[in-house]
Order: sequence, then structure tokens, then C-alpha cells
Amino acid sequence: GGLRRCLTVFDIINSGFSSMVGAGIFVITPVLTATTTGPAVTLSYLVAGLASLISALTYAELAGRFQGIGSSYFYVYCVLGELAASIIGISTLIEGMIGIASIIKSLSVYADQLLFGGAIIAWEEANLTIHADYMAKYVDLLGLLILFVCGALNLWGIKQTVIVSAICNTVVVFSLVIIIVMGFIGGSFDNWFSTDVPDGAGEGGYVPYGWSGVFMGASLAYFSYNGFDTCASLGCEAKNPQKDVPLAIVLSFSGVMFLYMLVCSAITYVAPYYTLNQEAGLALAFAATPWVKHVVSAGAVMATATGSFASIMVIARVTLSMAQDGVIFKGLTYVSANQIPVVSIIVTTLVPAVGVILLDIEELVMMNSGGMLICFCLTNICVIVGRYQPIQMEDRGRYTKQERYCVLFCLLFWFCCLASNGCFLVEGFSALGILTGGGFFFVAVLTLIGIVCLFDETEKDLPFRCPLVPVLPGLGVYINSSLMVSLPLMTWIRVGVCLALGLLAYFSYGLSHSTVTLDKLARLDTELQLAEGGLNFESVVEDYSESERLISDYKESSDLYPPMLSPSSKAIH
Repeated sequence: GGLRRCLTVFDIINSGFSSMVGAGIFVITPVLTATTTGPAVTLSYLVAGLASLISALTYAELAGRFQGIGSSYFYVYCVLGELAASIIGISTLIEGMIGIASIIKSLSVYADQLLFGGAIIAWEEANLTIHADYMAKYVDLLGLLILFVCGALNLWGIKQTVIVSAICNTVVVFSLVIIIVMGFIGGSFDNWFSTDVPDGAGEGGYVPYGWSGVFMGASLAYFSYNGFDTCASLGCEAKNPQKDVPLAIVLSFSGVMFLYMLVCSAITYVAPYYTLNQEAGLALAFAATPWVKHVVSAGAVMATATGSFASIMVIARVTLSMAQDGVIFKGLTYVSANQIPVVSIIVTTLVPAVGVILLDIEELVMMNSGGMLICFCLTNICVIVGRYQPIQMEDRGRYTKQERYCVLFCLLFWFCCLASNGCFLVEGFSALGILTGGGFFFVAVLTLIGIVCLFDETEKDLPFRCPLVPVLPGLGVYINSSLMVSLPLMTWIRVGVCLALGLLAYFSYGLSHSTVTLDKLARLDTELQLAEGGLNFESVVEDYSESERLISDYKESSDLYPPMLSPSSKAIH
């Protein structure tokens, strides 16, 4: 059976909020403020939010257009084909499970500090020490227990998980409101504009590290907005997915952006920015009022907990979607009588358990940012390609010549964006940098103009439309490309390993087991038998019509395929 459609727009907004807030606002923001931006961290979050908004809008359009378990894998599958989607999907699963292990390990630290004063981790460090390179310093049994609790909650049911997340989010929002109110009540403008600062804290004032620090902070804060894909992943469980999912993406993103900016303003108003560079800096900003400090600590634990629930929920559903397409093992498609994807949730819980127990996640987690930026670029490209090609593909699962050219134009545009940003990064704004970087940028602009002039927009009646296509998605590709070229080499080596594993998995298993391949082989076998006279044409037509009716009935009952796409209409490129 399929997944149960039981989620309202509020449930989806709540899930998106869970993924976006996380512990980042409690842990990353204070350090970012002290070392990179100063009080201007508010401007950094504003710039990062506006840049992330483009990707949020493209996700919203794709979520309204393609009903299903929304994800970068699913949208790339629908628009660009099975090969590209499979590589991205498998690498996303690897990165996502590493991310789950990382956030669980963080949650174990916060929970131990809040509930036990650090006693459990101290015991683990004394009695469960690991002496090996690239491994964790100790066996994290508390983290393992928390991971299994989060997995059990997801097995309980999607509605129950959303309810627990809503309770946690209530505590998170309450703590953020306390931060905002108490910050503005007990603070001073001197903390924003004072130039009397210690050595190593910049020049003082509102922008102590200069505008370069503001934009560097924006590039780091950009990843704090990741999580609107959670809303898209619930498309198969939303009561009205075409309307509710896009609305949830936009509303949850807007609310988180508003909260981020208010919190950043409040903490820099209540405490000098250079005092926040320490563990639990947000809580220590209110050290003079202990009860506020405890509320902030509780909010950090709840934010990390609800982020953990949401991470398992999303990766389990992406796993289910890929298994249903035959790209990974079909056994992962099992859905219980209560309409819960049991096997995919269990696997999504057990695989990260290895990382929680044994591995040092800190070095590996950086690759999540590279994979995420690739996914954002591809979803922006999917909106451009999708606007200039029909939703339905030809029976043989191949694009027409015009549609192939549109894809090639978009890939050329992405290459020019990467090259332009790379030239500016290496040469700066020197004469050579302007000549090469500006040249590639000019070619990128010409490519977008060519898309508008050469191809007709075919999709105008959509539940949600991203504005200013292809300009806005094109800008999103350029911004994400600028962040991609700024990541360290080791990050891209790790991302490359994940992509290589995705490619290997696809050609060793997915290509021969995918629903597209099986459908093509069945059609080819029928054609051969017809050509040899082994089948009666009229009976084949009758059998084919009956199979199409059965597939249609299955899709309507299971909700695992969107109504506009069936396995036979997805393309391999």
C-alpha cells in the first residue's frame, strides 16, 4: 500500500521549521558573530536568506508541479532523467546518513550537558575510549540510544512524529522569543556601535570586520536555511500537496528568516559580540539572568531533537522513492498496513548508528555542504528546463531534439557560472580576473537570453510559479556556484567519492533493475515477438490497455508515483 495522506499545511510547515532551525541558531550564530561579522550578523542572515529564497521558490514550483515524495532526486528524475537523478540520489543518501549521525552526536552532547551535567560523556570517555585514527574518541552509547528513540518515533507514524516535533518546536519558539524580548530589554546600543574592543576583535562598530566579513558570514549562514526540502518530501502524505507543499515551503522559510534576524539583533544588543566566541555562547550571553540561560539551553536541545526527527523522516522517504523506481533494492519499498515505510526507516536508523558509535563525524560532515549546493543548482536548472519542455515525455522515454538542446543550454550556463566564479576567486578583481570572470559571466547571460529566444515556454498553468524564470533560477545557479568554488578541496574530494559511489551503484544495480529499464525491455520483447509472428497484435493492444489501467489504479492507491509521471514516462539520458 501507499503512504497515508494525513498531513495538513500546518503539519508540513512544522516539519520544515524543524529542519531549518535545528541547533544552528544556538551554536553556529554566536561563533559566527564573534569571529566573522560582529553585530552585522543580522545583515549576513538577510543576504543569505535572500539568496536561499531563490532555491526555496524553485522547490515550491517543482513541489506544486510534480506530486510525489519530493526531493532533489525526484525532481531531477522527472526533468533530467534517471542517470543524473540516481547519481545525485545515492550520494544524497550517503551524505544524509552522515548528517544524521552528526546531528545525533551533537544532540547527545547537549542532552548530557542539560540533563546530567556532562556526567555520561565523562564516563564514556573514561571507560569506552577508542584509540584509532579517524575514529571517535569514545563509544557514544547515549547517542546510539537517542538515535534509536528517533527511529522508533518515526516508526510510530508520520502524524505522531509531527505532533512530537510540534511540541519540541513550541519550546524552541518560546526560547527564541525569550531571547528576543530579554535581549532588547536588557541590552544597549553601545554593544552595536562601540569602538572600544579588545585586540583581535576587528575595528569595532556595527561592521567590525568590514563588508567582506558580512559576505563571508552570509556564505556560512546560507547553510542554516537548508531544510525546505523536508516540506517537499512530504508530498505523498499531504492532503492537498499541490497547494499545501509550496505554501508550506514559502511560509516556513519566511518565518525562520524573520526569527533568525530578530535573534541575531537581540544577542548582539545584549552582549558585546566578541564575548560570544565560546561553547554555549548564546546561553552565556544571558549569564546574568540564569533562568534565561536554562531556557536557551532547553531550546538548543529541543531544536537539535526535532532536527533529528526530521532528518530521519526525509532520508527514509528519499530511500523509499529511489527503491520504488528500482534504483536501489526493491525490498526497501515495504510499507506496513499502517502505511508506514518500515524498512526504509529501519535502514535509515541503523546505517547512521555505525557513525554514531565509532566514527569522528566532524571531518566528514563538511561534504554535506558540497552535495547540497549541487542539489540546489540542479533544482534551479530543473525549473528552467521544465518551463521550456512538456511535462509528458515521449513513449520511448527520450527528449525531443528541442528539449535536448534546452538541457544542453542549461548545462553550458552552469559551467559558465562555475568558471566565472572560479576566475574571480583565483584572480580577484584584477584585470585578468575581470577579463576571464567577466567573459564567462557574459557567456552565461547570453545563454539565458538564448533559452528565452530559442525555446517557447510550454508550462504556464502551474499551481505555484517561481517568478522571473529563467532570470531568478539563473541567479540561484550563479550564487550556489560561487559558494561551490569557495569550498576547500578536501570537501570536493569527499563529494567526488559520494558521486562515484552513486555512479557505481547505478551501473552495477540500478540500471538493470530500474522500472524504466524493465519497461523498455518488456516493450522490446513484445516488438520482437510481434515481428516474428509469435503474438497477435489485437491481443497485445488489449493486454497493454489493461496493464495501463492497472498501473493507473495502482498509482492512485499508492501515491508513490505522481499523477503526471509513471515509470514508463521517466527518461534515461
